Amino acid sequence: MARAGSTASKRDQIYESIKSDIISGKYPGGTFLLESELCEDFHVSRTPIREALIRLAHDHIIEMYPKRGAFVPQVTVKDILELYELRIANDGVAAFLFTENAAEEVVRQMEASVLREEAHLEHENYAGEVEEELLFHSLYISNCGNQRMIDVIEMVNSQMLRIMTLAADKNGMEHMYASLNYHKKLIEAVREHDPHRARAIVEGHWLTAKRGLKQRYIEGTLSSRL
Repeated sequence: MARAGSTASKRDQIYESIKSDIISGKYPGGTFLLESELCEDFHVSRTPIREALIRLAHDHIIEMYPKRGAFVPQVTVKDILELYELRIANDGVAAFLFTENAAEEVVRQMEASVLREEAHLEHENYAGEVEEELLFHSLYISNCGNQRMIDVIEMVNSQMLRIMTLAADKNGMEHMYASLNYHKKLIEAVREHDPHRARAIVEGHWLTAKRGLKQRYIEGTLSSRL
């Protein structure tokens, strides 16, 4: 892990590294992050560590408690439902807007993404599948033409990453294949220049994912690192 660079780049590096460790489950829900230990890990003073933690708290990835420090909260079923409901509301509109004036180059990138996703699932490459899932959605979202909506979705997505990453395992294969099928259907709707169908497909995609994760949460088949 690189530690060199300007103060700003080091601060960003610390933020991304801690965020990645939370997403991966290295710091599971219920963990307190100790500034002293993070200072030793990154070989820096408390200032850049504290700045990175404040930024993570602003992004709702951790919680800050006076005199106690930074806390990685447990993901609750309420968290899952609220985050996925936000994706249902916003991603559907983004898909509608994108489909109205979809660029051929972007559609081709979506098609290539689906092929890679199929390969990841075939080889049970869960990390690769999550990465491809995120890329697929980012293609139509970032090209929907509404920057405020893009910003909202990115904020929600940053909070969903831990759920998506830790839910990607053998127990979630059925849901991952369902997601892949929705991606294929969305491309068909885009190719047919049908924004209403595109919106319905994306809303259905996230609704199905929400229901699946809720069921897994109830059954206890989601990672304990949440």
